[in-house]
Amino acid sequence: MSFTPYLPSLIMFTITVVVVGLCFLPATYERKSPLLNFYWVGLWLFIGLIAAIAGGEQTVMLAGMESPELALRLQTSVSVCFVFFVVFAWFRLSGAALVAGVRRLVVMVAR
Repeated sequence: MSFTPYLPSLIMFTITVVVVGLCFLPATYERKSPLLNFYWVGLWLFIGLIAAIAGGEQTVMLAGMESPELALRLQTSVSVCFVFFVVFAWFRLSGAALVAGVRRLVVMVAR
């Protein structure tokens, strides 16, 4: 039995695992603020998920068992969810910064 036809798939699978592992690595670093830490971890998990789906699609394609409709739907839905996550995070973190600034201003004026 020869593994030659599956060698490109094996190489692509290995590259995908390494890249996804590197994407998940920054998520292990703890941030001081729990809110900031939540969005930091979420950002890197989404990036890793997008890389895993793209790499998985290419691995399956190289093995000759592709299903482009499913991969396209998965990539599109995860990408849209990622954009919503980033926009919501930006609004929430900006709002938290504005509230903190107003509180600090009120304390400074009250003195």
